[in-house]
Amino acid sequence: MSEHSTDIAIIGAGLCGLATAALLSSLGIDARVFEASKTAGGRIRSLPGPSSPDLRYDLGPAWIWPHNQRMLQLAEQLDLPLMRQHSAGNLIFQDQTGSMRRDLAFATMGDALRIPGGLARITDGLAARLSNGIVAYQHAVTAIEQDTFGLTVSGKTPEGPFRVSCRQVIVALPPRLAAARIAFLPDLVAETKQVMSAVPTWMAGHAKLIAVYDRPFWRSQGFSGDAISHVGPLVEIHDTSAEEDPQGEAALFGFVAPQEVQDTADREAFVSRALLQLKELFGPEAGRPAKVFLKVWAADPLVATKRDQETLTSHPQYGPLPIVESWHDRLFLSGTETAPENGGFLEGALEAAERSVAWVRRHLAKSNNAVPGL
Repeated sequence: MSEHSTDIAIIGAGLCGLATAALLSSLGIDARVFEASKTAGGRIRSLPGPSSPDLRYDLGPAWIWPHNQRMLQLAEQLDLPLMRQHSAGNLIFQDQTGSMRRDLAFATMGDALRIPGGLARITDGLAARLSNGIVAYQHAVTAIEQDTFGLTVSGKTPEGPFRVSCRQVIVALPPRLAAARIAFLPDLVAETKQVMSAVPTWMAGHAKLIAVYDRPFWRSQGFSGDAISHVGPLVEIHDTSAEEDPQGEAALFGFVAPQEVQDTADREAFVSRALLQLKELFGPEAGRPAKVFLKVWAADPLVATKRDQETLTSHPQYGPLPIVESWHDRLFLSGTETAPENGGFLEGALEAAERSVAWVRRHLAKSNNAVPGL
């Protein structure tokens, strides 16, 4: 069994967990991040297309908005460029009968910004700035236990079990996932677990299909790549090209309800249906992509639970979660779903990281520890 010790244990190396670790590190506070998967990023996932590893496509969130000051500042700190969501050209609208309009000159996401080469450049950049050893990959936390001297975090790695001794724990996971996958000793009260389990996991209500082509042919036809369909299976479609190149590799993505692709055996048939739809909307070339990605977030065991397969009809109301009094000074539930103002967005993950660090500083100050910057 491997043994670790740290002042602050952070569970999850998504955007919130990494940003929390970076902020604590900048204050000289000892912290380690424990991540179940092989890589950082959580729901931020960017995979390379067929022509170059530098052209990556976002299977999770992709957009940064002009009012997202934390995200804009972070991109600047990491020296990452921004590009506007492609919006020139007409939107295609398909009604319930299948009839289409191709003359709608407006863009649904025209104000959005993106990171050329994929949003994972943000989380990759954060992870790279952390000292070696701060992020422990393939460390799946299964239990958090209180004892006389502090907390013990335990779990599994491919090599066997591990244990971590610490003073405080920040759980930077979707609340539903934390409630389902982590044993708390002593147990959280039933009301807290019910509240955690009731919080919909951001992104889990979506599946995302990306079709990559050798060029953005729809633009020369006068289309932006935006489409809204009441027939499906793709209900909302956008240009998701990895860079703004009028002749280079390009891509379209579509959102789909996860119920359409719950069964893995049906995914090949689903992809065929989606390509037929793209062909109908954008012409024959749309049916012949060089590569297709399909990510069903509700089926990812490191992100979602079975309850997350429920379709959401609107953006959930997110916010801070209750803390059981017996865990008050030791456990903090974080992640974008806990952000009061920007819950469920990238900005919310950074907001939650700031709240986590403020909580650590408050409680370290109470215990008369010298914290740089206080």
